[in-house]
Amino acid sequence: MDDRPAWKTVLGFIVPVFLFIRLLYTCSNTSSNSSNLDLKKSFEESQAIMKESLERQKTLERIISTKMLYFDYKALDSLSVLQKLNHGIVKVKKDSLVYIALDGQMKIPKDYYIQNNHDELLRIAFKSPDNLNIFIHDFESKEDIEQSFKQLKSDSNLQKYKVESTIGEVKTVSYKITREDKRYNGYALCLRDDGIHTFYEFESSVLPIDKLKIRAILFLSQNMKEKK
Repeated sequence: MDDRPAWKTVLGFIVPVFLFIRLLYTCSNTSSNSSNLDLKKSFEESQAIMKESLERQKTLERIISTKMLYFDYKALDSLSVLQKLNHGIVKVKKDSLVYIALDGQMKIPKDYYIQNNHDELLRIAFKSPDNLNIFIHDFESKEDIEQSFKQLKSDSNLQKYKVESTIGEVKTVSYKITREDKRYNGYALCLRDDGIHTFYEFESSVLPIDKLKIRAILFLSQNMKEKK
């Protein structure tokens, strides 16, 4: 005959049940935490993949947008409003001033196209109604200024590179490139100031080098404005 008090019998039953329930809860909580960690890790990985994909897409769009400036002016005119918007291409409705440095501005004449969807090396680019392309690149570099310029044009089959003049840290160069299966003559003003390289590049598939040089000098003298 079992002489144990009733409360001991009840306690002997409750304690194991309580411990069992607690064990189940602990296992469940551990599993839940593990699942949450797995879910968080999966989410972070998918976010990283999406970010990388978006960056690649933006880089591709910038490359395409820069190439589009080599299209004929009339071809740009034929693009839809949405296409121009997607590629950052805007026609200037009136003479407009844009900042090209903290202390300098440039006037963009009426009816020029401005291309604003570009990479970190290109400050601004624009195209005239007679198909003159103008690019302004500036970036920090420890390279020689000529080497920097050659690297800048390394994807354009740079040829006939020639230093036209050198005055201190300022050089002018002439060159030829190929873009979109078309040959372009180029003339550039190259400046170096405290490790910052700046290039004003004028490119045309029609003008010979001598006339392009005159055009570039006239454009800079007429449209470079000091900030007031």
